[in-house]
Amino acid sequence: MMAIHICETYKCISILIVLLIILIIVRMYLIKKANKRDLEIGVCSTIGNEEIQENHLGVAYAPHGVLGILADGLGKNQSGKISSIVAVETIKKLFLKEGSKEKINYFFKKSFNTANREILKRIDNDNGGTSVISTIVVEDLLHYALVGDTMLAVFRDKELIRISDGHTLDVLAQKEFYKGKILKEQAINALHNKKLLYYLGQEPLNNIEIFEKPIKLNKGDIVTLMSRGIYDVLAWTTLENIIGSNQRVEEKAKEIIRQINLNKRTNKNNGSIILMKYVGN
Repeated sequence: MMAIHICETYKCISILIVLLIILIIVRMYLIKKANKRDLEIGVCSTIGNEEIQENHLGVAYAPHGVLGILADGLGKNQSGKISSIVAVETIKKLFLKEGSKEKINYFFKKSFNTANREILKRIDNDNGGTSVISTIVVEDLLHYALVGDTMLAVFRDKELIRISDGHTLDVLAQKEFYKGKILKEQAINALHNKKLLYYLGQEPLNNIEIFEKPIKLNKGDIVTLMSRGIYDVLAWTTLENIIGSNQRVEEKAKEIIRQINLNKRTNKNNGSIILMKYVGN
């Protein structure tokens, strides 16, 4: 009788575990479906002429918003690839576990610093790293944070508008020139040097570029996250024409990569893009 009772107990526990798993799956499906009503998302990448794909992409759905994240690795051997994967997966995990509709600035700072520490556990300081652009869309508000030379832009009214600044030497030199901190000749020299100054995989981590206030999205806006292998290869007008076409966002992303792959001469680096079209009210 005791054996039968134990068997029935284990059976009940097994049923409860299965039901719990089913409920979790249903919940995640409903969250994803609810968020998809507001966003249509397309992603695509190319390895270019490189031997290793050092870019890594991620999208995550949660009750507190939708996360889009793109990482563009740098360094020798596998260090760039490892850095990008660690950055994306660390930030995604924290978003699903600790993210909320409030304190988004705090989340960006914590997640970027956590990802930086995780990269440094695997890659020696300054021997590898990754640029990262991360966005969070909460209802009709776009939030972002960035380190490195990945780029955020928004397509609106037939125009692709750059939102982020980035951390290459030429961009920072312009800022310093306008502040009167460097001479014109120094600024001109720096404009020809697109060396990356800040990225994840450095100690200490400095200068995370975070939105000052969220951007209100209009219906039809397309949030665009892209690596340097995209915006350095294709003309800005070409990007505008493709993103502004009547194709679905998945097809727009594929077409951008197709155009890059057609030009073998300029297609030297990895290239990745995420398009997030806001279709809510």
